[in-house]
Amino acid sequence: MARLGDEAAGKVRRAVAEVGGVPHFHRPKDGEPPGEIDPRVIFGNPSVDYIRKCASLEWVHVVSAGIDAYSKQPELIPERVILTNSSGVYGPAGGEHVLGMMLYFTRGLHYYRNAQLRGEWDRDLSHARLLAGQTLCVVGLGDLGLNVVKRARAFDMRIFGVKRNPHPVEGVERVVSPDELDEILPEVQHLAITAPLTRETRGMIDARRLALLPEGAYLYNIGRGPIVDEAALIEALRSGRLKGAGLDVFAQEPLPKDHPLWRMENVLITPHLGADTPWDHDRAADLFIENLYRFHRGEPLKNRVDPALGY
Repeated sequence: MARLGDEAAGKVRRAVAEVGGVPHFHRPKDGEPPGEIDPRVIFGNPSVDYIRKCASLEWVHVVSAGIDAYSKQPELIPERVILTNSSGVYGPAGGEHVLGMMLYFTRGLHYYRNAQLRGEWDRDLSHARLLAGQTLCVVGLGDLGLNVVKRARAFDMRIFGVKRNPHPVEGVERVVSPDELDEILPEVQHLAITAPLTRETRGMIDARRLALLPEGAYLYNIGRGPIVDEAALIEALRSGRLKGAGLDVFAQEPLPKDHPLWRMENVLITPHLGADTPWDHDRAADLFIENLYRFHRGEPLKNRVDPALGY
């Protein structure tokens, strides 16, 4: 069971009782078997091993939007088990986080902060640019990516998007497939990664694609670390070809203390919390409850995901 506030936990209890169930607020330890509980429904992020040991399990609603833990070996999840996620909960915070990173670099806040720490009144206006008129490419137009688009539109940016099955999206000038990404990268000053980690997206932003960006471009990753080749990113930042990077996710987490990214002045690091707030699990509970009623009535569930696809 997810960690919930008292009010959200009470709502879950009442909803479960209404559909004739019995709630168990339990967080199994690694390797712990279901025991006597043997749930039919789980709201939380159980391990694949735990799922496999639940003989009566039919549905898991995960608290996160990403399903990395389940897409690594999708064949291990029993076919009878439906998986849904909490997409829609994290988009607003993620959208604001990406825009905050973009403003941090574009308005030169990193430069002026360093001047502040030195006690220097440095009015070098070359660091204070505008987002207006610049081109943003959002890789991944799910809930998180669409929230970035919505906020970037308010800054009068030109916006491109990348989607597995491209179709017109409001506010996005051009939507392309991943295979067409190379065509638009030379026009992109800001590249935002909001996609999930899948077989197709792993290593998607490599040295070759970073070289296609115009000199002085910025990269922001709030999707998953392995989507970007970190070694190639570091080289592009050191050479000055990329002017900066805002990174919330990494290939190895926590990021090791001796990792070179920590010491780069043109890098802004946040510890994989870019789409989070203290109230996420409580908001996910509302989505779970809505789905619980659907499950009870035999209706299709919202946010159903396919572990084989990774979303």
